[in-house]
Amino acid sequence: MSNTKKMIMEVCAENGITCLSLSRGYILRMTKNGQSRHVYGNFWDLNSAAADRLACDKCGCYALLNASGIPALAHTLVFNSINRGEWTGDDGTLLSALEFFEKHKRKIVVKPNKGTQGRDVFLCETPLAVEQALMTIFTTEPDAALSPYVNIRTEYRVFYLAGRAYFIYGKKRGKSWKFNLVSGATAFEVTDIHLIDDLTSMALRAARCIGINFATIDIAKLSDGTLAIVEINSGVMANRLIDQLPHLRPKIKSLFAEAIDRLFSQKRIAGVVGLQV
Repeated sequence: MSNTKKMIMEVCAENGITCLSLSRGYILRMTKNGQSRHVYGNFWDLNSAAADRLACDKCGCYALLNASGIPALAHTLVFNSINRGEWTGDDGTLLSALEFFEKHKRKIVVKPNKGTQGRDVFLCETPLAVEQALMTIFTTEPDAALSPYVNIRTEYRVFYLAGRAYFIYGKKRGKSWKFNLVSGATAFEVTDIHLIDDLTSMALRAARCIGINFATIDIAKLSDGTLAIVEINSGVMANRLIDQLPHLRPKIKSLFAEAIDRLFSQKRIAGVVGLQV
């Protein structure tokens, strides 16, 4: 059982909440005083359907952040012509992806538009690599996201709950060019107060922009020192973080305890208002 699931079940046991594990632990059904709430995978019953979908849609989330003046790494959508042929037109072809590749100095990132944990994310430096990346993604996905490659110095993750940046940690790359802990990146605690303030401010603006209540928000520090949103994750987990920094377990458990409390209280839907950025 994952660290995240164990902590949820511990919090439930400590607070008189019945927790039923279903579908091999992928669904947790929590019941208290006749009310039931759920965690589905890493997705909590705290966000609206629209906010959840926006967070999972890299291109859609970027479009909204960009329209609201919030710095974010650009994502451009391309459709799989096989199962979304009615949407593709000139913008969904391999040709448009290759034009994007040439426009951005022949170095781009191609990824599933709704992917997680760095799976099927490709750094492409040749036209063939772009084509192969899209072919791989389109075997299972209806669309893909294209991004210009940018030099990221450090990436940070903000645990956000109901208007508060609860905890922030940083990620240093390992041998891979990716910053995912599952890909070999190393987690570290952030202690710089000014940096924490800047990351908190940006995370709160991003969360309010899409109206999300519970999320982790990834923010990149670029080579020029500026900050930009990488993505917003409506699925909240801490498995690899706790594997690397086990002394943080009580802090993350307290976050989950607060989230579970909100599931069963009037605080369940936080006062996050759409486009107040």
